[in-house]
Amino acid sequence: MNDTETPYVNINKVAEYFQVSISTIRKWVHSGHIPLHTYIKIGEVYRFRLDEVEAALTANAVKGQSKAPKTKTKGE
Repeated sequence: MNDTETPYVNINKVAEYFQVSISTIRKWVHSGHIPLHTYIKIGEVYRFRLDEVEAALTANAVKGQSKAPKTKTKGE
């Protein structure tokens, strides 16, 4: 067996990368914030494509910002 890198990482690496808990990553998976195409699941084991997870979360954040109500600044 050789030591080539896989494009998939475990849930611990994803949580570490985004500096959140593993339970937060699980919530994001179940809520759809981390879409199905960004990971594989075998039994109870998840493996994630970190670059795709990051892209999906970034896209969700941008959508969330564009839907946020605009607040008036003082003097408007």
